[in-house]
This record gives sequence, structure tokens and C-alpha cells, in this order.
Amino acid sequence: MSARPERARLGRALGRNRRRRAGIIQLFYVLSAVLLAFVVPSIPVGFTVPSSRAAELLVAIGAGTITLIAVVYSLLFLVVQFGSTTFTPRLNLFRDAPIIPHSFGYFTAIATFSLTCLFSIGQDGKTSGLVPIVGIVALLAGLALFRVLQGEAFASIQLATALEQVTARGRDTLDDLYLEDFGAGQARNDVPGPHALRWPNQAAVLQVIDVPRVLDIAAQSDAVVDFQVATGDTIWQNGVVALLHGPIDGTLDDEILRALDVGRERTFEQDPAWALRILADIALRALSPALNDPTSAVQALDGIDALFRRLATRKLDLGKIADSDGNVRVLLVLPTWDDYLAVGLDEIIEASRQSPNVRVRVAQLLQDLISIAPHDRHPPVRARLAQVLKVETPEVGAEEPEPGNRTG
Repeated sequence: MSARPERARLGRALGRNRRRRAGIIQLFYVLSAVLLAFVVPSIPVGFTVPSSRAAELLVAIGAGTITLIAVVYSLLFLVVQFGSTTFTPRLNLFRDAPIIPHSFGYFTAIATFSLTCLFSIGQDGKTSGLVPIVGIVALLAGLALFRVLQGEAFASIQLATALEQVTARGRDTLDDLYLEDFGAGQARNDVPGPHALRWPNQAAVLQVIDVPRVLDIAAQSDAVVDFQVATGDTIWQNGVVALLHGPIDGTLDDEILRALDVGRERTFEQDPAWALRILADIALRALSPALNDPTSAVQALDGIDALFRRLATRKLDLGKIADSDGNVRVLLVLPTWDDYLAVGLDEIIEASRQSPNVRVRVAQLLQDLISIAPHDRHPPVRARLAQVLKVETPEVGAEEPEPGNRTG
């Protein structure tokens, strides 16, 4: 790359000014509205309307749009304040989001068009029917834009969205500045052993694996797909998603990748530990010194208890998926019984040292699990019960407590 184009590229990358660009965008909207206000009344469309009725409509649209401008400012203030207090005071993503200058400029343009058009139609008794049409269409488009703005505002107060936007902003800056790969440490697929299927896109959360589709692909190719990530895990760019055993052709990677649904955060689909994670987070927040609400933590533990009761008697070893001939073709990463206990209880047990009611509820939950779970699932439950009660862990063959015996 020659020096002059490189300097020009760096100048464009380093010389960006979002605030200056926002001002230019808003000025463009206003000037366009003024131009339309003088042009639209002179365009015949086959019918006319009384100027007085058109003026009433324009006044109503202009006044209503000014209210929308106030709402835009209110959303901007509230979202920025929420992000500053919840995340960090240096987080200003929503303030600098492109939709803010566009929406403010568009709403200002509607008000400018309506008020300027009043002077344009003057004292004429009739005006082009295009005037109310343009006003109504512009208002409907403004309502649609406001709905998008509202969705952006709600998304900006979500942790996953904020983290993704910060990461994307930093990634864009890096990509603008540094175009060439250094060449060292790049991932390789030509090493001996199974073929590593790597994620070629930006980091994302694996939400759904279309298992029937992957099973058909593996059976047709006489291959085995051994997934290395579980549903709900973050798959990183160039990270290994699965190991492919058997004859591998050039299209198998793309076909398997198309069977994966990803997003910015975990979902309940195919992610059985997600509900436990959410309930545990609610309990932990309730136990924090800022809230100190052990009753809410106990209520969250009721939901955790209900989920564990369903898990305790279910077969959890479902990671090996076979085809119609009985050949194992797909290997999934699924949580074990101990994994579920860790997600749902370990942090709560640690955080409940100063909350006797919560510890009593956790002990009750664990005792009930011992009474209903298969015998080989007792050891991890007993270990956590011993931690709660601060006694030595009973032997596996020891007498089990009665279901009605509540130990605090």
C-alpha cells in the first residue's frame, strides 16, 4: 500500500467527528423541509382542498411533532442517566447513536414543513391535495421512527446490548485503523486429528442448535459432529465450535454453521440452565447489601426448588445423538447434575451467610432433593447441605432425613 492512500485512509479513520456529522444531518433535514414546503403546494395531483382545512391539519401536525421532539429529549436524558448510574458514567452510546440525530432532525423537519407550508399556501382559497397527503405520510413515518427509537432506548438499558455496542464500537475502530493481519498465531485446521470447525463471524451467544438438521448432515456425510460449546455459551471469532470426525468435504462446515442460531444474549430455547441462572441472579441481587431483601431471595429459591424437583428424576445424559441406524453422529455439550446445582445454589449459599431464613430455605431444598433424587445424585447434594449446616458431610449410605424434617 502506497504512502499517500494510506495517509488518506488514516485521515478518514482518525478524523471522524460524530457531533459535527450529527449537526450536518439535522441541518439537511430542516433545509429539505423548507424546500418541500414551497414546492409541494405547487404540484397538482388532480384535486384540491380548502386552504383553511389544510392549514388546520398542518398546525395540528406541527404542534404534535414538537411534543415528539420533547419525548426524544426525555428518552435521551433518561437512558443516558440510567446507563451512567447502572453501568458507567463514561457510557454514552445512546447519546451518540445515529438514530438520535436522524430522529431529532426528522421530527424537526416535520414541524418546519408544517409551519412553513402555512406561509406557502398564503391566502389562496384552494391548495394542492398533495399538501395534506405529504403531511399525513410524514406524520405516520414519524410515528414509525419513534417506535424504532423507543425500541433502541429499551435495548440500550439492557446489559447484553450495552456490552455488544461497546465491543462493536471498539471493533470498528480497530478495523478502520489496522487492516492487515500480522500473520502470526493464526488458527490452523491442517493439524493431525479431527477437523476443527471454527466460527468465522463475530463473537455471539449460541442460542439454538438445529439438532435434526445436523444429524441429517452428519449421516449423509458419514461423519461425527462433536460440539465443543453448549447452548448458551459464547462462541468467539475463530473459536472451535465442533470437531468433525470422518470424511470431510468442503461444504460440511458451511452446512453445520447454517444449522446454528446465534444472538447477543442467552435465551430459554435449548438452554435449560438459563432459568436457574436468572433465578439465582434475582436471589443474589436481593441478598446484596444495597437491597437486603431476604424474603425475595426465598421466593426466588422457591422457583429454583421447582426446577430442581423436575431435574432430580430426569435422565440428563442426552448428549449422544444417533441416526436411524444406531450410529452416534452428534455429540452435544449438556450440563450435568452437579453443573445445575452449581448454577442454582453455590453463589446463593456463599452469599447467604448473614441471612438465616435463606439458609434454612436452602437446607430445606437440599433435604427434599435427597429424598426424591436417585441415590447416585446424592453426594453433590449432601456436600452442599453440609456446607449450609456447617457439619461434616454424611456418608452416602447414612440414614437419609425424613422429607418433613426441616433443619435450619
